[in-house]
Amino acid sequence: MTAAIYLAFEPEDAAAAEAIAPALEREGWSPRRAAADQRNAEQSASLSQTVSEAAAVLVLVSPAAEASDGIRREVTAALNNGRILIPVIVANMPADSRLLASLDVDRQLDFRVQGVPAVVEAVRGALQGGRVIAMLNIKGGVGKTILAANLFAAAHLIDKREISFVDLDPQHNLTQYFLPPGERHRVRAANQTIYSAFIASGDEGRARSDFSALPVPLTRGKQGKRSGFELVAGDERLFEFTLDTRSERDKAEAFSRFRAMISMLRTRADAVVIDANPCATFLTRLAITAADHIVAPVRPETYSLTGLNMLEQVVRSVRGRPLRPGEFSVLLNGVNDRTRSDAGGDPDAVTRAEISAAPFFGSALLEEAVPYSGALRATPDDRYAVNPINVTAIMRVGGRQVKEALARSAAAILRRAAP
Repeated sequence: MTAAIYLAFEPEDAAAAEAIAPALEREGWSPRRAAADQRNAEQSASLSQTVSEAAAVLVLVSPAAEASDGIRREVTAALNNGRILIPVIVANMPADSRLLASLDVDRQLDFRVQGVPAVVEAVRGALQGGRVIAMLNIKGGVGKTILAANLFAAAHLIDKREISFVDLDPQHNLTQYFLPPGERHRVRAANQTIYSAFIASGDEGRARSDFSALPVPLTRGKQGKRSGFELVAGDERLFEFTLDTRSERDKAEAFSRFRAMISMLRTRADAVVIDANPCATFLTRLAITAADHIVAPVRPETYSLTGLNMLEQVVRSVRGRPLRPGEFSVLLNGVNDRTRSDAGGDPDAVTRAEISAAPFFGSALLEEAVPYSGALRATPDDRYAVNPINVTAIMRVGGRQVKEALARSAAAILRRAAP
């Protein structure tokens, strides 16, 4: 499928846009721009829809763009929808430019010096990155953290996918699943958790240029060689960003730095998997705005559709537009559970039928499902393994049915998440 590249520019910068567009077309990409009326405040949902359909957004940066409400709305739509932003400077800008501060500085280029070839290379590099998948459900207790670990361990071991996890939940259960207490303390003492990515200054923060040192390998391979299965460890101090203890300025800085970290991880993994907190907070917004695809685990039980409807409302509110079912995968977790008391009927079949009949999530429901198993537990039931990946069901003494279901489900999710 042809990738759409959105061009955001003002009439004063049309000459640069007209030079760039044919070069994009020669590479097989489709340059797009919003219709004039879409840039009005009344058409924000329509603008967000158009921007969200692009694989990347080129922003031609100039004094005219700095003063433009239309550019501001386009950039906001791109940020809310997790689009890759490439700032292309076409005129002198002040050092304190608010527009430049809101863009992805690591992708910035100067059109006057580097020209059209640099723009083409920047787009090509952006499109080669891995996909970002958020494990998310507003309803808790659906098993999203354990599924995240085990689904993508299966993808790594069976399909040889490189996986980078991001533990964005203040409870940091994913980190506790993989790492023993001593390792967690070492990582925190070394300022190697996600908290250090959020903090712009002080001893606890890290420079953006040092973000590549954050991931902790979850497989023990040859020294000096990347494991291809890694984790940006969580930290309970993320609670500061869910309460009122951090200013809006701190949150804006954390938003920008989180995008920069995700951009870095895209370059080193086939999939960046975000384990998000089960509620609607600033951290939830980060996960939604970064995600190319959202996986919503569901257990076969009453109110499962209510949780999905809440999720759809939250995501729609953040992205500012009508949503597409293809942006989601719904995965049934814990089917064929013989430990359930017989309350009459088949909970698995009832839940599947209810979701299948739903007007929005019906087409997002995966045929694959993960069966109930004692091997899929919140924490390993024995001592932590020297090799963290060994705590996963795919490596433990689990039944073949569970392992095959995990592998099939992970493959189905990655197919749906593909561009």
